[in-house]
Amino acid sequence: MTLPASLTFVDIETTGGSVTRDRIIEIGLLKVIDNKIETTYKTFLNPDRFLPDEIQLLTGITPSDLEGAPSFFDIKDELLEYFQDAVFVAHNARFDYGFLKQEFLRYGVKFSPKQLCTVKLSRLLFPEHRHHNLDSIIDRFGFTIENRHRAFDDAKVLWDFYQQAQTKVPMEKFLDTVGHILKKPNTPPQLKNFDLSHLPESPGVYIFYGKSGAPLYVGKSKNIRDRVFNHFSMSSGNSFEMKIYNQVESVEVIQTEGELGALLLESETIKKLLPLYNRMLRNKEKMVVAKKISVDGVFGIKLEETDFIDPDSLGDVMAIYKTRKAAREALVTLAKDFQLCDRYLGLEKTKTECFNARLGKCKGICDGRENSMKYNLRFIEAFYSSKIKSWPHNGPVIIKEGNEGFLIDKWCFIGKVDEENQPSGPYEYSFDLDFYKIFKRFLYQTSDSSRLKIEGFPSSNPQNRFSPV
Repeated sequence: MTLPASLTFVDIETTGGSVTRDRIIEIGLLKVIDNKIETTYKTFLNPDRFLPDEIQLLTGITPSDLEGAPSFFDIKDELLEYFQDAVFVAHNARFDYGFLKQEFLRYGVKFSPKQLCTVKLSRLLFPEHRHHNLDSIIDRFGFTIENRHRAFDDAKVLWDFYQQAQTKVPMEKFLDTVGHILKKPNTPPQLKNFDLSHLPESPGVYIFYGKSGAPLYVGKSKNIRDRVFNHFSMSSGNSFEMKIYNQVESVEVIQTEGELGALLLESETIKKLLPLYNRMLRNKEKMVVAKKISVDGVFGIKLEETDFIDPDSLGDVMAIYKTRKAAREALVTLAKDFQLCDRYLGLEKTKTECFNARLGKCKGICDGRENSMKYNLRFIEAFYSSKIKSWPHNGPVIIKEGNEGFLIDKWCFIGKVDEENQPSGPYEYSFDLDFYKIFKRFLYQTSDSSRLKIEGFPSSNPQNRFSPV
């Protein structure tokens, strides 16, 4: 393996993060041949749309800078020359590549160079470091940059990093790492008449099928093509990937508007198809639910094994476990960490003081030495992280992601809605722990929820709209 002879280091600034809605406002390039800069290029671009204030603050670029700038159409032919037979190098390459690919696509121009992502390169070369964003790399290597968040200056830092990284690790490791990232996937031997290059670079779910149409694996990704390529690129060194590689005979792809839709569809599809290699999510085993009970005003736990949780009883669900053994182990740990009573946690069957009370590890709620209010507060604290959160809305909501809408109520996925926000059919309220984790993440984490729109469902009595099936 030798280093690529021709690379083009790229950075862009845009009006926002949406490939379809936003536009490029600045681009900076460095064309490197045989490890030397051959030529550079930078320009503003007129996006023909509003430049948000937050982008102006971040980049220092103003509307007046863009008024007389060329359009992408004006420079597209010149840009293509920079990528002719060159590797596309960018930090989080999928972002920059996605915008440029979309811009070229608007004019019917095919754009699909090999990509080298410097985020991946940093992670693989320096796994001992936690952060691999550009600011962290600048600090780590002591690079000097005059205009951060400006296209050419950021692209120049990537070139500096590429050079410095070669001196920080053995050259053999550097070559192997670059080769791994650039490696073209091998087409599985049984996957006949299927062109991997036609896979979409969009969010969604992919399904690998084996002999006689047996489902092997269901996965999701923000970029289906990248993820499938990764499966087949890793097949030579990973026994799990190798099993899939040798058995897959067909691939099905279902595109979604975004990551939320992909996660929901993945979970649904796994439960429906029970694919061979989705061990974590395919099992339909019963859950062990730790429910809060009150005995003479003292909070305790009752374990129930069930395959259905009533959404109206979620307020009493303190934790959900896969097995009774896992539940007992977790309760023992909580009793130790928060000095809870084994008797009230259901770990001991006794009507007197628990064994830990005699050892001084329980504060004596079981023999009347502790105030029940203090104990109950400690009980609530102990289960804070595992307790099912209260539904944060007054009724059902519709989460919009692009053109897709998902109707949610009491953490239950009621179903998708049409363009008029109406459900497509009758659905039952059924609490699913996987869906709960997905919705909780998207409702509470700013980085994900910022891309979503949440609307109230237009019905005064929504439950009457959904007859149990």
